[in-house]
Amino acid sequence: MPIGTRDPDHLTLLVDGVEETLRPSKGFLTRRSYRVEVVAAARECRYLLVPDSLGTSRLLQDERPLGVFTSTGDGRVSADWGAASESERAREPYDAFVGYGLAAAFGTGAEPMWQLTLNAALDLWP
Repeated sequence: MPIGTRDPDHLTLLVDGVEETLRPSKGFLTRRSYRVEVVAAARECRYLLVPDSLGTSRLLQDERPLGVFTSTGDGRVSADWGAASESERAREPYDAFVGYGLAAAFGTGAEPMWQLTLNAALDLWP
């Protein structure tokens, strides 16, 4: 992981001068265990960056999809925001800041569960 830790006690997220709550999961046997949550008190919402393939992660706001992010591991991040339907609100700069920031700091994507399980088992093998 590019940032080097998933320990929330050692991480701070400031957005427009406001410290937001950052909750990275531990990351172990499932893709979902590598998710990162931001509780945005200033916006009264919750963001979630969750891996959905080997190389990409989805950004959700209050369970609504906002975009798909890809990080190359060298700090470069690309996003596919898709087209917002009429029932969705327009994406805002705040959404982009959170998405790009999380993807650059924590990376995107995760291996499938069977691969993560195999890797964990092999780590236990003497």
